[in-house]
Amino acid sequence: MTTLWAALRGGPQRLLTSLWPVRALAYVFTGAVLGAVTLVWLLVALVAGLVVGAPALTAPLAALERRRLLLLGDPPVPDPHRRPDRPGLVAWLRHRYAEPVTWRELAYLVLHGTLLLVLDATAAALAAGPMLALGFGTVTRSGTGAPADGVDVGVAAVTAILAVVEVLVAAVAIVYAVSLAAAAHGALARLLLAPGEDATVRTLTRSRVRLIDAFEVERRRIERDLHDGAQQHLLELGVTLVAADLHLDDDPAAARSLLRRAADQAASALTELRELVRGIHPRVLTDLGLAAAVAELADRSATPVAVSLDLPGRLSSTVESTVYFVVAEALANAAKHARASEVQITGGVRGGRLRVRVRDDGVGGADPDRGTGLAGLADRVDALAGTLTLSSPAGGPTVLTVELPWTG
Repeated sequence: MTTLWAALRGGPQRLLTSLWPVRALAYVFTGAVLGAVTLVWLLVALVAGLVVGAPALTAPLAALERRRLLLLGDPPVPDPHRRPDRPGLVAWLRHRYAEPVTWRELAYLVLHGTLLLVLDATAAALAAGPMLALGFGTVTRSGTGAPADGVDVGVAAVTAILAVVEVLVAAVAIVYAVSLAAAAHGALARLLLAPGEDATVRTLTRSRVRLIDAFEVERRRIERDLHDGAQQHLLELGVTLVAADLHLDDDPAAARSLLRRAADQAASALTELRELVRGIHPRVLTDLGLAAAVAELADRSATPVAVSLDLPGRLSSTVESTVYFVVAEALANAAKHARASEVQITGGVRGGRLRVRVRDDGVGGADPDRGTGLAGLADRVDALAGTLTLSSPAGGPTVLTVELPWTG
């Protein structure tokens, strides 16, 4: 993925013939505006005595700064904050103040309202200076007349050429200065606002432990389903076939009836096995990919489903499987709990990330902690460096979004 840093390292031709200077200027200009807002916010917090509560109020500004990094071509920075283990405001505050990223966000905002504000404002002024000078020069030259003789014309031509060269050299210098200022600001923002490596390792470790537990529970469920379902059907089939064999010579009519029953039992066992295998890994997902598998889920759903997936091709099997089961769980919840009349599934790949959204118009109020099956899926998504978000206010709608790194 191309970034501003890559354009800077690629040489003048690569930088000057691209839109990166414009994006860098947009970054420093918005940075100067937001830096001024941050400075005012810090002064108000200091005067009002909100210094103790300031770290808890950094979330909106920090989230906006993470989004602004997209201007520099950097990949999206995930929200490093983790959900507290317990509900309630007190638990949330205790959890937020215990996170190192909270204090890194506060340190970044202090820098943004002071040193980075000066950096961004200086870079924006450098970019605006030549335009202002050009406009001023145009006004001052508007009243001058034409040269009186050929010598004056030649001198004016040389002067104009030198002026153009000077303008071009100054423009290149300003482009590099603004781009370097934007890149430096972005690097510092990513350093302070991105999840720390230690936090990522701890998160992945917890996720993997939960995944191991979930896989063990799933293994036991499959074993139980085989024992209580398909195995019982096959036992009944065996008993029926033995009884048919005993009646084959002396009572052919009874034997034919038993054989018909055996055929029904074989069909039931086959259906049971197919449903069990589909729950493990559907064949259509392996053969045709995610789009076809989601379309099959939509066809089998009791709720009308509209599917609009724009995928460039086959994805990695792990990503496809994870998204498939997230969509399957969302459709099951929409039918069982949400009482939805319509479900919409949309998604595609942008910026190296696969994003799929499932929205239903049901009653809302979905909660992963109440056994909807989403908690285990969230761990599965987290282990792939993805995010799973749920929005389900009372009264609806419910929107479930999964975002994963895309590898074809």
